Formats: sequence, C-alpha cells, structure tokens
Amino acid sequence: MRVALVETDTAWEDPAANRARVEAALPDADVAVFPELAFSGFTMAPRIDRDAEPFLRDLAKRRRMHLVAGYVGEGPTNVSVCVAPDGSVLARYAKLHPFTFAGESAHYRRGNELPVFPLLGFRASLFVCYDLRFPEAFRDAALRGSDLFFVIANWPDLRIAHWRTLLQARAIENQAYAVGVNRVGDDPGHHYPGGSLAVDPLGAILLEGAGTVALDATAPARLREKFPALEDVRTDRYTLAP
Repeated sequence: MRVALVETDTAWEDPAANRARVEAALPDADVAVFPELAFSGFTMAPRIDRDAEPFLRDLAKRRRMHLVAGYVGEGPTNVSVCVAPDGSVLARYAKLHPFTFAGESAHYRRGNELPVFPLLGFRASLFVCYDLRFPEAFRDAALRGSDLFFVIANWPDLRIAHWRTLLQARAIENQAYAVGVNRVGDDPGHHYPGGSLAVDPLGAILLEGAGTVALDATAPARLREKFPALEDVRTDRYTLAP
C-alpha cells in the first residue's frame, strides 16, 4: 500500500482556501493523509464544517483513492475521517483527548469511540495529535487487531522531539505501523515544522517529512507471530479506571 504524507500549510480559519490547498497538494497514492483540522487550523473558535466531509468524499471519488484528514465536526469535535475511493466513510473518529493545556477541552467535546477498520489488507485506526501521549488508547486499538495507526496533528516546533519519539514508541510497543502527518507553516500562536513520519513495526523510520512510502500489510502479523509480545499483555492486571 502506497501512503502519501501530505504536509499542508493551513490557512487560518479559511475552509474554502484550505479545500483548494488540499486538492492542489493531492499526490498519486493509495492513501493520502492530511493534518489535523486541515480546513481551519487549530482554532479555539471552532465552527462546525459541514462542507469538509462532502468535499473529501467527492475528492476521493474523483481521484479514486483513500483520504484521511481532519476537520471540525459536530459537537463541535476534532474529527479525523477516512474516506474510500467510492466516497463512502470507512471510519470517523472524534479526538479522545482534547489538548487541555492549549484550551481545546473548553471548546471541543471529547470523543468516546475508537474505531478499528479494514483498509487494503490492514486493520487501521485513527488518532489526533495529543492522543499520541496516551499509550493506552493505542494499546486498546492494537488488542482489537489494529496494525496501522494514522496520527494527524498540528504539533508545534516547541515539542517536535516528543512527536518523533512518541510515534516510534507507539509503533514499537504495539508492533504496528505508525503514520504521523503534521502541518507546516504558522498560525497566530505557533510555528509548525512538519516532520511527518512513517514508522515500521520495529520502530524504524521509513520516511521523514512529506512524501510517499510503501507499507507491507503482512509485516505486523509476521512480527507478532515471531515475537508475540502482545500475548503477554496483562489485561487482568491493568485496566483503565472508570
């Protein structure tokens, strides 16, 4: 499967301009992944974007490819969606962990569902930015069969070293691919350096920055069979508190 990591420079709170930027940046791949809140930027004045998903569905059909991107959903919520080439929605995910440090939790409702869905031979799951700091969410997905994590982000340069380390950690500990796509450019408060990564199930970086990478759908299963660490997870001992 060929996955394109697309680092857009998001126009601040301008959905129409960003739809044009997303379409212009679309490469040739099986799956193209765009950043968090790709049509608005990481705004704390969210306006529900009811045009985002119809636009992505139409674009996926016209370009005959899968798309992953983020937008302001109902609630409002910080949403990541995966759309298929026929325009259907394979998965829709609302960010489990709004970024309280930046005030996100005061403006966006947190999600409660973590879908795991089939995608071109993989079992995929969607995450958004700050979710990356919560390994229990990724472990939950992995124990339900996920072997490919898409993490879309607006991750600023102040903490970019954490982004790289945490993506590798989530891949290693769950024996899964981790594809993290970060925006570039500036908003009123931060600079975003890109630094998108595709990490294999052993933690090796396959691609850094924007570009296209080939992922092997058989690799996670082969590693999990050869080194079955996930079978030793003590779900009887450590569970999430209510």
